[in-house]
Amino acid sequence: MEHPYKKFENTPLWGVINKGVDDLVENDDIEEMIKREYIVGYLCKLVSEIETENK
Repeated sequence: MEHPYKKFENTPLWGVINKGVDDLVENDDIEEMIKREYIVGYLCKLVSEIETENK
């Protein structure tokens, strides 16, 4: 089953957030308990909503 954040994949925002999560995992700052797509996708959704509100 596809995750609900598919529309954010292959966007610059997805790339930046994915890199940030990578860095946090590498530094043992966070531990992923769910698939990466859900973490990055949810954060992309939040940022996108804030950007929409501020227009």
